[in-house]
Amino acid sequence: MAGEAAKFYKSVGQTSAKILSMDEIAISGEYSMVKVHWGALFAKTGKKLIEFDVTYLVQKTGPEPKIIMFIAHQDEEKAMKELGLLE
Repeated sequence: MAGEAAKFYKSVGQTSAKILSMDEIAISGEYSMVKVHWGALFAKTGKKLIEFDVTYLVQKTGPEPKIIMFIAHQDEEKAMKELGLLE
């Protein structure tokens, strides 16, 4: 799903994204909740950094951590429309 998400963000003009901060809370030995504060740049918004938060539920039972659920902290579609990224 990460590949599909990357394709979508690229299709709306995202040129870069970076983690500005991250807080992890262990739920158990196998799971944690990670709140990430992102900063992203889009072609239509120029050099204005668009900041947003997403919380991920991460499973750590295999060789690589796996995001099994995420929660956006705002209405992503509404925010993108307000920025002119979606019609």
